[in-house]
Amino acid sequence: GAAKVPPAGGFFQGNTANANADYDAGCDLGSQAPGGAPDQMLKLELPTKKRVILDMKGSAYNTLLVVRRTTGCPGPEVAMACAAGYYQDRSFLDLSLDAGSYYAQVDGYAGYSGQWFLDVFIVDP
Repeated sequence: GAAKVPPAGGFFQGNTANANADYDAGCDLGSQAPGGAPDQMLKLELPTKKRVILDMKGSAYNTLLVVRRTTGCPGPEVAMACAAGYYQDRSFLDLSLDAGSYYAQVDGYAGYSGQWFLDVFIVDP
């Protein structure tokens, strides 16, 4: 049930307070329960190599953002594609991704959940 991101990106919003804690994240605080905080997924399909910028500015809680390959469920984390956001700075990633399918995991740092916003920009590298 992952929401699809259009080829040009877009603005997305949701609330993890009513979601399940399904997936761990490599940059989360240690000693979290299995699955970490409640999470939601978006899916990106890239026909060619692209620069992908993901920004959770304006979200109402301490966020966690992870990009994963879609090989498996939820798939392995892309190297250097896990960002924790605290206080007024929220999760932000600026990645160069090869052609393929990816999940963007919207999550909470240290068990937090709530209303989130995500701007996704997809441009040529």
